[in-house]
Amino acid sequence: MLPNTIQWYFPTTVKEATKLIQKKGIILHGGGTKILEPQPRGSIKGLVDIGSLGLNYVKAVGKTIHIGSGATFADVAQFCRKKNILTMLGNSLGSAASTPLRNRITIGGSLKDFPMWSNLYAPLLALEATIEITGERAGVFSLEHYAASTLIKSKHLIKEVRVSEKKHLRCGVKAFHVVRFEYPIFNIAAALTMRENIVQNARIYITGVKKKFLRLESAEHAIRGKSITDETIDKAAGQISLTFAPDYKFSSGYKERMARVYFKDLLCEIQQGIV
Repeated sequence: MLPNTIQWYFPTTVKEATKLIQKKGIILHGGGTKILEPQPRGSIKGLVDIGSLGLNYVKAVGKTIHIGSGATFADVAQFCRKKNILTMLGNSLGSAASTPLRNRITIGGSLKDFPMWSNLYAPLLALEATIEITGERAGVFSLEHYAASTLIKSKHLIKEVRVSEKKHLRCGVKAFHVVRFEYPIFNIAAALTMRENIVQNARIYITGVKKKFLRLESAEHAIRGKSITDETIDKAAGQISLTFAPDYKFSSGYKERMARVYFKDLLCEIQQGIV
């Protein structure tokens, strides 16, 4: 519960918003889903609304899709369906959470907070997304570097995410839920560059693991230069080594076994052209 004395700010420029969040206890406010979570008493002293910063866009410029940090999951899913591009990302976000939450959760907030249940990170990592930020640290970085480095903990504002469309790419994403409307235990996304049914390059990521995300490089190596067959899928699955945090629902070992099952299912679906 937020105190009644909390201060609201309504900047009209990115520069003004970036300056405000350098102050202690002042955070950005987009969809507001983050502040629904329990907060330490007095930790939030002010909210900077991003609604007037012009960041709620999704647009294609050439072969690059630009996604403003104020765009919602629903905005991105609708754009992907309408333009028939970035199908993997659209499918992942279009099935995330519930309809009311998809209409509220912003791209920037989900990237900055990186909740373990996020449907956003795995497909963006597989698609080699880049991210532009401004603040204590400014510039354009790969999303993987951003998430794995101290950048994510700095006082900054995410301006946009960029994803380029690539030829000969077959992609897919799968999420493991107890029930569909619950948050996923983990997400696995794969982007395979294929020529004449041979894997030229592979990027496969899983989120929800103990270190938040992991690139499955050993599995990638096992399928690179090969066609996707039951044999290569089994061999690649055998290369996966994951560490999950146990919880009241599942042990870490059970999650690892299910991750291998979902990995195999995902590659089978890519093989069959289902995803």
